[in-house]
Amino acid sequence: MKRTAVASLVASLLVLVLAPAPMAWAHTELVLSDPADGAALAVDPSEVLLAFSEELIPSTVSVSVADGTGFVVTVAAPDVDGADVSFPWPPALTGPDYTVNSRVVSQDGHPVSGSLSFTGAGPSVGESSASAPPVPSAGTSPAETSPAPVAVSAEPGPAAQDSGLPTGGIVAIAVGLAIGIAVGVLVVGRRRGVRTP
Repeated sequence: MKRTAVASLVASLLVLVLAPAPMAWAHTELVLSDPADGAALAVDPSEVLLAFSEELIPSTVSVSVADGTGFVVTVAAPDVDGADVSFPWPPALTGPDYTVNSRVVSQDGHPVSGSLSFTGAGPSVGESSASAPPVPSAGTSPAETSPAPVAVSAEPGPAAQDSGLPTGGIVAIAVGLAIGIAVGVLVVGRRRGVRTP
């Protein structure tokens, strides 16, 4: 009987000693996030929420976000409320793939690091339209958007260059020949009229 009582007492003591051990060995972990890990969003989030399993020490919480280009933004002052961490979305990120990295320390003093990834909307409309060709505004007339007229040279081409005699000279020669022929005809006619008996 005494041995049975001693064995029961030892077993009870072991239960009392070992029962809190799993709780002491279990460190804080991320149990919920918004956006969720692996999510595909139509637009970038306005805020990110990280919920952990244990209350955190606010001064030890650090968070950073990286986009698909490798650009990293460190969140200056995330809001820590018990076991929850939240921060506004950094507008400098261009996406579309994002990774949120966090490092926290729970009340048991054990640091825990982790990360989650999700897909956002990608570059903003202003950035994507920056590379597009300019579109005329509604108040711009077609004349303002058309290219400037090209100056045309007034110099004559090779075919229109001087051929040796000016046009006026050719006309003068033709007129002179016509007058000479007419005078010759009159002179010959007069001579024939004088010789007639």
